[in-house]
Amino acid sequence: MNDNSPSLPSPARMPRSDLPETVAAYLRSLILKGDMQPGDQLPTERELGEVHAVSRVVVREAIARLRHEGLVVSRQGKGVFVVSPDDAKFLSISDGALDRPEDYRQLYEVRKILESGTAALAATYYESEDLEAMRTALERMSASDLSSETYVDADIAFHRSIATASKNTFLALFISFVDAKLKDSIALALSQLDFAETIRISAQEHRAIFKSIKLRKPDAARLAMLRHLENSSSRLGL
Repeated sequence: MNDNSPSLPSPARMPRSDLPETVAAYLRSLILKGDMQPGDQLPTERELGEVHAVSRVVVREAIARLRHEGLVVSRQGKGVFVVSPDDAKFLSISDGALDRPEDYRQLYEVRKILESGTAALAATYYESEDLEAMRTALERMSASDLSSETYVDADIAFHRSIATASKNTFLALFISFVDAKLKDSIALALSQLDFAETIRISAQEHRAIFKSIKLRKPDAARLAMLRHLENSSSRLGL
């Protein structure tokens, strides 16, 4: 975790029944935004309890919720570790279910429906740290040493930061899952295109999304995201 991690609401101002979800939401946000990576170990119950001024029972319940979602796993005698969002248990798509181009086309249609609405919510609810996460991802997408793999990583980080800004946990989980399933296929398709020209056009589309969100224009953000995903699916032959 780093100094830019989102701050928790004051537990003293909240009903006690809300505390486990507050702690779970904090950790979930760090995982989905990539501040905590697969394989990272969570702080101990004692450490989390001290940081957030809650009991170890509250921390234990928060971690249990993340474990139920498949975002963390407990290893006997070692601690609790982050797993990849695409392994979350709330949704499952087997590898065999993505054998045909038609399967990927349909999954991209899911992205269009989910992410256009999510962009509109992000424009309504984003906080300053959400905007900074989007800006950081955009900068990574413009780095001079980009490859198709590193570009896709930055691209996914941008979309996940928008999902986090929507303040809707389920949207953030769904989008992280779908994007992870498409990651390898997008990187492969990019490697077969004019990479420099493709990312130039894509960068313009991402900046339009960012601008609409920053200006808090939900309808414009929705349309900008939909336009980007339609153009992206066309470039990838979907």
